[in-house]
Order: sequence, then C-alpha cells, then structure tokens
Amino acid sequence: MGLDESEEVKQLAELKVKLQEKLESLREEAKTLEFLISLVDSLLASKSFRRIEALQLAQAQPAQIEVEPASRVSEVSAQETILLEASDGALLAKMYVTDGGAQVIIEPGLNLYVSTPPFQSFLVSRVLDSMKSKDLELVREGKLNPDRVFDYELKIEGDAIKEIKIRNYGDKRRLRELRTSIRWTLEKMYEKLKV
Repeated sequence: MGLDESEEVKQLAELKVKLQEKLESLREEAKTLEFLISLVDSLLASKSFRRIEALQLAQAQPAQIEVEPASRVSEVSAQETILLEASDGALLAKMYVTDGGAQVIIEPGLNLYVSTPPFQSFLVSRVLDSMKSKDLELVREGKLNPDRVFDYELKIEGDAIKEIKIRNYGDKRRLRELRTSIRWTLEKMYEKLKV
C-alpha cells in the first residue's frame, strides 16, 4: 500500500508541475494579447487623434506607425551596423545605428514571435517601456525636451517580429544596454525554436 501511495504522490507532483507550466503559458498569452490590444489602441489613436496628440506634446514628434516591408533595409543609412548573433554563431538580426536612432531587422527566415517569452515580459515591459517611462518622467521634471523622449515601434507580420525601430536612444551607455538586451532576448527566443 505504501508503494501505491508513493506512486500517487509522484503523479500528483507531476500533475502540479504540468498545471504550473500551463498557468505560466496562459499568463504569457494574456500578456501578449494585452500587448496586441495596446498596439491596436496606439494605431487607432495615432490615426484618429494625431493632430490632438501633436498639440499635447507641443514640439514632440508624433508617433508614426507605418507598414513597410522589412526588405527595405537598403534605405537604412546607418553610421554603424551591429550583427546580433546567438552563441552558436547564428545571425539573429542586424542593428543599424544612426544618430540617436536604431533599426533592428530580424534575420529573414527566423520565425521569432511576439508571443514567445521573454519578448513581451522582458524586452518590451522591462526594457523598452521602462526607458520610455524614465524619459517621460524627465520631461515632467523639466530635465528633458519632449522631442528627445525615447520611443520605439514594432513591425509585426502576423505574430512574427520583423523589425524594432528605436528613436532617441540617448547616449552610448543606453545604446549598449539596448543592444545587449535585444540580443539576449532574441537568443532566448531562438533557443526555444530549436527545442
């Protein structure tokens, strides 16, 4: 009878692990859906209220969300091109750096999705949104001009990430932080593809 109980305990423990994994998966999916809803809201707001937004931000550059094919890389006039590679040498993306801005083009053929962790939970929430919030706080304190606020734009086809466009990254330290965070995130996503 002891053996039966230990087997039952083992099965319950395995079930608990599976349930926890499923819960985490659902949480990630919920975050992705919230992100997509906020993206649609941003699109609606930029299309419907662009004039009002321009007045509210005074001299700030209004957010422009444009749909363009990722193949337009030839139009990027970069001062520096950084290859973002996985530890196994696979090319994940190319980062084209200009004065104050950067454009990260995901390597064609790589299927890296918005819903794949840690894209939304780490890169968007903890890095990109955090940088934008810090700059907006500096604007409120009068320490930063509104037209220098960090901003970003995601170009997505279906659920696949094609490009991350960054405006007003600020200084070289912040650019290094962005490069490191983006490369780490893409590598973690790429590793999930191989499993």
